[in-house]
Amino acid sequence: MLRSILGFGLLSLSLASMIGCGQTSLQATVDASESASVDGTQYLLTEEPEGAVGVLIAKEDAKDQDEIVLLGRIGGQAEPFIKDRSAFMVIDPTIGMMSEEAVDESGEICMDDCCASLRTACSTLVKVVDASGKPLEVDARKLLKVKENDLVVVKGKVQRNDEAGTFTIAANAVFVRQ
Repeated sequence: MLRSILGFGLLSLSLASMIGCGQTSLQATVDASESASVDGTQYLLTEEPEGAVGVLIAKEDAKDQDEIVLLGRIGGQAEPFIKDRSAFMVIDPTIGMMSEEAVDESGEICMDDCCASLRTACSTLVKVVDASGKPLEVDARKLLKVKENDLVVVKGKVQRNDEAGTFTIAANAVFVRQ
């Protein structure tokens, strides 16, 4: 009797684990197909918009909900892209980046902790959003075919909260300079 109970218990556990694995695989397939169905061309501009300002000027002058055309270089962090989101960091294009130790004479800043406040002052988060303002749940590298160090011009709205110290751009269009 004990053997049949143990045998039934093991069989139940085996079936439950197989069903659980099957659901995970199904969900991964659904997620992958949803990501693949987003057409990035609707967010990509074929011509560069006029009147772009750099991150430093934008942070100084732009107010919350202002329409903006922003020029920036993808980067400013060790990993500038947010995984599985159409969001990335841009740094003011006048700022050079170097890989080691502090600020040098040419104004370049490094990726070490010592330059974190400098990078924060001259960088911002760009979120590519849909018509309702919701960030897209697909990696920006796939959606826009961009990579680190690409120079981009984004059109969108400023999302600024001075109390919280946040400044981001909700972008509805991106131009990638070649």
